[in-house]
Amino acid sequence: MKKQYLTKQAIWKKMCLGLLVANYLCFSGSGALAAAKSEAETFSLDSVVVTAQRSETRDLNTPAAVTVITAAELKETGAISVFDALEHTIGFNSISFGPAGTDYGMSAGRTIIRGLERGALILVNGSPINLLNYNGSNGIPLEAVEKVEVIRGAGSTLYGSEALAGVVNIITKKPGSSQQNTIGITGGNYNQNWSVSSEFGNSAIYLKREYIAAVDRTSRDNLTSKKDNALVQPYGLDKGTKDSFYFTTQLSDELNFNWSYTDLQSNRPRYNTDGSRYMLYKYDDVRNNLNLSYDNKDDNFKSVLSFNKRHAFGDKYDYDTGDWGISERYNMYGINWDNQKAWKLRDDRDTLIAGVTLAREHYNGLPGNTAVKYNNALRNSFAVYGAYTYNINPEFSTTLGLRENVIKDYATDKNVFLPQIQTLYKINDNTSWYTNIGKSFQMPALNQYFSKQSTDFNRLKPQQGWNYETGIKIIDNNQSFKAALYHMDIKDQFVWKKNPDKTDYMANAGNFRNTGMELEYVKILNNNWKYNLGFSYSNPENNENGSWEQCNSRIQTTAGITYNQEKWLTNVNFLFLGDREESYYKINGNISDIPDRVQLNAMIRYQPERNQSVILNLYNILDRNNSVNKYENLDLPFNWALSYNYTF
Repeated sequence: MKKQYLTKQAIWKKMCLGLLVANYLCFSGSGALAAAKSEAETFSLDSVVVTAQRSETRDLNTPAAVTVITAAELKETGAISVFDALEHTIGFNSISFGPAGTDYGMSAGRTIIRGLERGALILVNGSPINLLNYNGSNGIPLEAVEKVEVIRGAGSTLYGSEALAGVVNIITKKPGSSQQNTIGITGGNYNQNWSVSSEFGNSAIYLKREYIAAVDRTSRDNLTSKKDNALVQPYGLDKGTKDSFYFTTQLSDELNFNWSYTDLQSNRPRYNTDGSRYMLYKYDDVRNNLNLSYDNKDDNFKSVLSFNKRHAFGDKYDYDTGDWGISERYNMYGINWDNQKAWKLRDDRDTLIAGVTLAREHYNGLPGNTAVKYNNALRNSFAVYGAYTYNINPEFSTTLGLRENVIKDYATDKNVFLPQIQTLYKINDNTSWYTNIGKSFQMPALNQYFSKQSTDFNRLKPQQGWNYETGIKIIDNNQSFKAALYHMDIKDQFVWKKNPDKTDYMANAGNFRNTGMELEYVKILNNNWKYNLGFSYSNPENNENGSWEQCNSRIQTTAGITYNQEKWLTNVNFLFLGDREESYYKINGNISDIPDRVQLNAMIRYQPERNQSVILNLYNILDRNNSVNKYENLDLPFNWALSYNYTF
């Protein structure tokens, strides 16, 4: 069989060549950069970051691997969701069973940081939105996003469970006193939608209706089982809709309220090997995410109360019998109340942050679920955390963080202690070197207790481990270079397994480890041109089967270039995932690695006047059958969308 993708040796040659070119552009272009500096003084790549240390610090002063995606950059990339934009961030990739992170019931999209599945905690304005260890960020319209802060590395000391590999904080815009309205319409070969938004006084509201087109195949053809070589029945996608609503209001200078709502109705057919339909799954997935944030900057006190609820119904139609049946029924919610206070000490040289978090999770598998054995599960948790930053001198500082988590669980109570130590050395005004060593953990998802047939579900332990990292940052107004080396060591990793009756259950199956490096470079040439390059190499492995085996992609490359002049803006983005893990199935009769993922996207925006814009998005221009996970679920084929927006 002729190989349809590059050999590992060829990949390495291309990657090494790319790094050499990036190195040349980075360090030989200083003359051009100096010439352009006077034109680009308004730009600054040293962003303010609030997530990494729970206080406002510049990127250069933050002892962690940080990527900030601004609202302008979100628009430049042509991303249709935050999930979509994160895929072009170094150290990230995703598992998605549907386009742009679409969920099909509990076949949920997952944000992966540094090769660890379900290792990311997603926040909205500091409020966690994860449920059952999965995250859904598609309820926040891109138009309402101020920026997205991506923190790679252990985050549990400050944020608790689920931040094993990192934290993503989606920070939304605060409405002002202006009044304006925007209407938009989009046509395309996959997604059509209309939207209306309005800013009035101290509030803003966004409404959107999306029409999802059908796709013949969303999983690869010609796959066979490794056990018996039986052909695998592929999936497709029928037409669907998504309604979304987002509301924000500034109740006072200190108090802000946000509410996002989505109702996704999707239809997922499955085919027999002869092409006829075998089953149709219909899903109605309703989510509500609310948070109330109090931020008193004078007293350095912040309190955030959040409530997340998801109601997922799934039915299935058997084409052979003509009968409808229940696929799944889930009801779940989470409540989180976090309070933190900051103090400036030693004549404002040091900072102490301390806080208390109360949380509750609830899960209920509604009647009709064939796999449900236990219902109405509750998990309550209480945590005390703190972080003290001590400035030894103006150039060198160290931060010690501690957290104690007490968890009252449906199955077994847990106490988890989490330490973290960080150092930061300012080499000069534009260069810093940091280290970051911390412990993280994750509790089992509540629904894992209800599908296991045996009675030993209370033996499942949290997965927990250590992250060791060091990195360097070189940032000025016009260029940014970041490099990080890290090692992750996670014990008792969660893995889903099957009972004899084919119901699923979660188990602690071995350990996870990963050692890698990440490089990011951004350069603003002038007011018209900007480009970015990224490269990472790592070795994610687990020993679920008794020996260490690769469990995610080793190589990631990203690149983008943006041109902006007067009424026109053009952006091209490239993503490459190579040296991937072994497929769950046989591909064309052979045991093989997942083929490389190569994605090329582009966006063109024309703004004839300030209150009008026309945008053309091109996705997967090369029209590749990209597998997004080891189960061979496919990325969307080439698709385009043409949008018109009018503001008045």
